[in-house]
Amino acid sequence: MKEYVLVVDDEQSLRQLLDLFFRKEGFVVDTASSLAEAEKAIEVHAYDLVLTDLRMAQPDDGLKVLRAAVQKNPWTQVIVLTAYATVETAKEAMKYGAYDYLTKPFDNTELRKIVRASLARKEDDAGRRKALRESVRGTSAFEGIVGRSESMLSVFELIDRVAPTDANVMILGESGTGKELVAAALHARSNRKEFPFVPINCAAIPEALIESELFGHVRGAFTGAVQTKKGLFEDAHRGTLFLDEVGELPPPMQSKLLRVLQDRSLRRVGGNEDINIDFRIVCASKRDLHQEMAGGRFRDDLYFRLNVIQIFVPPLRDRREDIPALAAHFVRKFAGKHGKPVERIDGEAMRALLAYDFPGNVRELENLLERGTIMETKNVISIGSLPPNVTKNVTKGPGADSSHQEIFLDEGAFLDTEMDRLEKSYLVKALEKTGGNRTDAAKLLNISFRSLRYRLQKHGIE
Repeated sequence: MKEYVLVVDDEQSLRQLLDLFFRKEGFVVDTASSLAEAEKAIEVHAYDLVLTDLRMAQPDDGLKVLRAAVQKNPWTQVIVLTAYATVETAKEAMKYGAYDYLTKPFDNTELRKIVRASLARKEDDAGRRKALRESVRGTSAFEGIVGRSESMLSVFELIDRVAPTDANVMILGESGTGKELVAAALHARSNRKEFPFVPINCAAIPEALIESELFGHVRGAFTGAVQTKKGLFEDAHRGTLFLDEVGELPPPMQSKLLRVLQDRSLRRVGGNEDINIDFRIVCASKRDLHQEMAGGRFRDDLYFRLNVIQIFVPPLRDRREDIPALAAHFVRKFAGKHGKPVERIDGEAMRALLAYDFPGNVRELENLLERGTIMETKNVISIGSLPPNVTKNVTKGPGADSSHQEIFLDEGAFLDTEMDRLEKSYLVKALEKTGGNRTDAAKLLNISFRSLRYRLQKHGIE
């Protein structure tokens, strides 16, 4: 199988030499002379290998190429080129996920050795990816996150790829999608897992107290400061700091956070001593930070510092195939918590859950099933235990017998079969309604065209 490489360098002569080298080595080669060209190429192709100069028009262009490559395909290997004077920057790139670096000038023997080693690691990564997918399909979970849809498998792969690095991560998604669980999974798979994971909800801290909460204060710094107190940044030393709803930080606090990220040191409120700290920062936002930057409400330099790698957590309506596994997980959880004998969800109730759009996402599903578990007097959750806004669009068909469509709480072969049956049924009905138009069918099902195509292939639907 041919392997694909992208060479990124603004020096034409070097770009041509590298193009020739890789073609002789049997690669299919694309070249780019700028960050913009590289990003366009990466958007179209998932490369096996990307070789990029670190410094082009802007000093951090190479790091941005690295970020784009890993974002598109977590298993792409990246090698960076650097001048002797910027070796430290190259080592920083390795912390962000680059495989290795080459110092210019270099010879072909050295380049060939590093390329072969990087592709050998890619083979190891392929085995790891296969094992990850098999594990998730067997358990329907990854680091405490329930789901095995293609969109969530992509999230899990990106977590697995970037967790061992020190790259800052921005997690985006609607409320209730599980952004904090993603942050915790990044920590659990990182080299910092033995040290604290410190989550902070920026929206929940009053503006007058946020600096003291984050950075701490010394005794007498303000009225009520009767003793010196460490802040949450210090609590996260050597671990991971998770800033949830980072878009809610007031502008003065954004400036101070940027300084801490740049200097890796802070001063407590009222103090005059710099305290060095070692931490990885992961943040999340339900706000559109591009709009916030355009409106002058969020600093663009802080955004680009935080957004090295971006993980988007899809809404539940775009991964409906995960609903049965999530529902089984929550019913088991709440049956135990409340001492209820609930063992299954009947087919009519499951159809209602699958048809509902869940504006509150996974958190809303969790709340619905806790309510349903509490309300039920039998060992099955029926449609009568769900609220009217969830059930209003579902009617029981004539002669339908929901007893043969129950979702049991052991996620074994029965659940797999039932999930596949339901998914295939929805696909066929959507295509029938749209006269076979796949684009319209994807819109009807509230999924992407790519996701529709994958599912049609999975079920052998022409």
